[in-house]
Amino acid sequence: MKIDEIIKKSIEIPGISIKRGEFSAELILKERDGKGSMTFFPLFPGVTLAYIFVNSPAWTAPDFHDNGSMETGPLLLNYCVTGRCELILNNGNFVYVKDGEISLTERFARQQYVYPRRIYEGIEFFVDMDTVNAQSSWVEAEFDIDFLRDLYCPDGGTYIASVTTEIEEVLKKLWSLLNISVPLAIPQMKIYTLALFSLLQNLKEIPPSQSCTFFTETQVDIAKRVEKIITSDLRQHHPAWELAAQFSVSETSLKNYFRGVYGQNISIYLREIRMQRAAELLTTTNLSVSEIAEQVGYLNQSKFSSAFKKQFNASPLEFKRRKNLERNTSN
Repeated sequence: MKIDEIIKKSIEIPGISIKRGEFSAELILKERDGKGSMTFFPLFPGVTLAYIFVNSPAWTAPDFHDNGSMETGPLLLNYCVTGRCELILNNGNFVYVKDGEISLTERFARQQYVYPRRIYEGIEFFVDMDTVNAQSSWVEAEFDIDFLRDLYCPDGGTYIASVTTEIEEVLKKLWSLLNISVPLAIPQMKIYTLALFSLLQNLKEIPPSQSCTFFTETQVDIAKRVEKIITSDLRQHHPAWELAAQFSVSETSLKNYFRGVYGQNISIYLREIRMQRAAELLTTTNLSVSEIAEQVGYLNQSKFSSAFKKQFNASPLEFKRRKNLERNTSN
């Protein structure tokens, strides 16, 4: 499947637009729940590199079922720089890619790309095997992309693992190319991409895939419903045992499901959400610190201030003064 087909289908989705440049095409997400961008750089016929920035819980995926297409597509090689993204295995179970991990798969998202932490930054390669074989035969001959796919994704499987030191070094160099001008970056993107393929193909020992640590659709659904409950009104407190009873599972199981999907314990995740909301209220309203503390579930202002300082390395009032100063300076 060609990248142009994916882009064409993507811009048919409400909330997604495109900005074309001389060397790239940028998909822009702008919805009520968040925003994001995916910038595509065609490097070789059949090989496209994308830089992904998302501040949203999800990004609607293009639908290819209306023309009889399968759920599989190009070989997708993803590197997570920051955040967490959701993948679906062949058996319908869910796995999660986190900071410093790569994934290789040929499976598209069912309906949407999901980012449980709402923040995601990463690199993704789209490799259209048919086009590579037909138009980039030298790439196929030198780097044997078919072998690479069979090595990491046998029988259409999904591979997830932390990167080796050598591979991480190449990926970080690719990531750093965002800081230089596009015409100068393209040749280096090509060089590092081929270096990455070579390293993946010639690893003496491939790290075992972590896709064996998976969660069922029911378990993921419970975790996401719990997240919605605890964040819908931050003034409320929901003990884990109470939530577990609501979903007829043990407290330990509930905590494991949540940690598996969101990568954090419930208490830590909720504290960060509360602090983020408090920071927003400090900079967008005239509410007092005590009023904001109550809004995010703290009856004790001292405990709130302590938690806030731990999160932002500044007291609530210091944080507000700093943000006001930054705003006035920029104006």
